[in-house]
Amino acid sequence: MKFKLLIIPVLALGIYQGSVASSLVSFKYENTEFLALENDPQTVIANYINAIGGQENVDKIRNVYMMAEADFQGAKIEMLTISDSENVRMKQQVSAMGNVQQKTILVDGKCTMTVMGQEQPVPEEMISSLVLQVYIFPETRYEELGIELELRGTEEVNGEEAHVLVVNLPNGMKTLEYFSVKSGLKLKTSSDAAGDITYTDYQEIEGVLIPQTATIQSPMLPFALETKFTTIEFNRELTDEDFK
Repeated sequence: MKFKLLIIPVLALGIYQGSVASSLVSFKYENTEFLALENDPQTVIANYINAIGGQENVDKIRNVYMMAEADFQGAKIEMLTISDSENVRMKQQVSAMGNVQQKTILVDGKCTMTVMGQEQPVPEEMISSLVLQVYIFPETRYEELGIELELRGTEEVNGEEAHVLVVNLPNGMKTLEYFSVKSGLKLKTSSDAAGDITYTDYQEIEGVLIPQTATIQSPMLPFALETKFTTIEFNRELTDEDFK
């Protein structure tokens, strides 16, 4: 049952999209266009989108298929995430040493979770959080999803100054997201449910910068868990079988 704890951090391994703020002064940094910060959380998100490749490239992504691996006390953990924003469905699966430990599927607004082969009830507040995982870059949908944003100054993340963005979900859950002041990239996500997840080793995939490593530090885990993405594919041909 210990592997059940790994699914919550997996929920935060998504790669997100944001909306571009308008009517703001722009400037250039290392060939990337940024917007001058005016104490506006949407500006932080806009700079993030510009930093990873721009709204045009982000808008081309309809779905993503991701595989990640980690070593958990000598056991190989594999984490599969399929997010299909075009058809509003999602699958997340955690396997240990080749055996599926936990699987979560969201299709047509209905969510099922199976743990060690046994179906488990899914709390309504968790379903609300899972809906966000359907969207590869959900920032552009924050307003329609009833998510409120708040900018809370800056903090240091691994020696780098970062804007702290408070993301308030309608179900009362709160997440902190940290974006580099210098590059605009997302450096860390923090929440009570998943703990701290830091993102490193950004690499370009089809015109979009994606972190290849996510390190999870959670009170539910005895040590920091470093996960590395082994597969990231955009706009894959998906079928109903992929969500079973």
